[in-house]
Amino acid sequence: MSNEKNTLLEVNNLHTSFHTSEGVVQSVRGITFHVDRGESLGIVGESGCGKSVTMLSIMRLLDDNAKLEADSILFDGEDLSKKTKKEMRPIQGNRIGMIFQDPMTSLNPLFTVGEQIKNPLKRHQNLSGKKAEEKAIQMLERVGIPDPAKRIHQYPHELSGGMRQRVMIAIAMCCEPELLIADEPTTALDVTIQAQILDLMKNLKEEYHSSIILITHDLGVIAGVCSRIVVMYGGLIMEEGTTEDIFYRTAHPYTAGLLSSIPKEETKQKLIPIPGTPPDLLNPPKGCPFAARCKHARKLCKEQAPGFIQLSEEHRAACWLLHPAVKQKLGEVKIR
Repeated sequence: MSNEKNTLLEVNNLHTSFHTSEGVVQSVRGITFHVDRGESLGIVGESGCGKSVTMLSIMRLLDDNAKLEADSILFDGEDLSKKTKKEMRPIQGNRIGMIFQDPMTSLNPLFTVGEQIKNPLKRHQNLSGKKAEEKAIQMLERVGIPDPAKRIHQYPHELSGGMRQRVMIAIAMCCEPELLIADEPTTALDVTIQAQILDLMKNLKEEYHSSIILITHDLGVIAGVCSRIVVMYGGLIMEEGTTEDIFYRTAHPYTAGLLSSIPKEETKQKLIPIPGTPPDLLNPPKGCPFAARCKHARKLCKEQAPGFIQLSEEHRAACWLLHPAVKQKLGEVKIR
């Protein structure tokens, strides 16, 4: 549960849909969550479950064909859902920083990395050219790029994938944001570089006292970084809890499926994939979105969406198996 004084971001009943030639894609279908000051929150789920769209909704960076509705998106008490594009500019890249999925397409190939770090410094902090360059060099050094005075004059294609990701982090952190959103920051990087990037994010979080939202499809990536996890599927939240809750007190069959697909070196167990495919969000199911792939699903699951059951102060899950009347009828169902 959120503590009002300690809450930095509070999203209430967010819906985001996209109008396409084939119909309305209901990408996010009414989600509520919060992020506390200084906290690292992980958001996990398969591709297409609504993770990235949720973050773009918060940042108000949606395409023109998008429709956003929310009771509120409160950031430090201000409702972002009511702000105009102009009113959002002092917040985007300044108070909220974002590391986008693919640094090769997110970085502008026509500008040096130095120019791309200096741009938000000039815009948000009114730094002169010389001061902005000094800060840019300092940020490149801070994110572990060797010979930063030389690197600021290079273009993205001249850097390795790991270096480009570090440049993205430098851009996102240069204005010392209160909230950093990292969208799949380790995708396409080898395991060693992944670990370095995650360590870097943890160190910067401590140094700048920022909160972090880490988006990933990989629960293994999130385990050492985040204190709390939100599990999304089909545009909805399936389960939310502390990292210990999610890993050791798993309550939703979808979360159990994600955990079963993590490689376990010590046991050498075979990976168990989740059968089937995610729901079509042009025509989302009326019941639980995971019902068609869930081995525990009952008729009720397909006909009616379950509400949340609060399992502890921090732990909640939306599954009919947890509802008292269903539990009384079926008994305890082992999901793992």
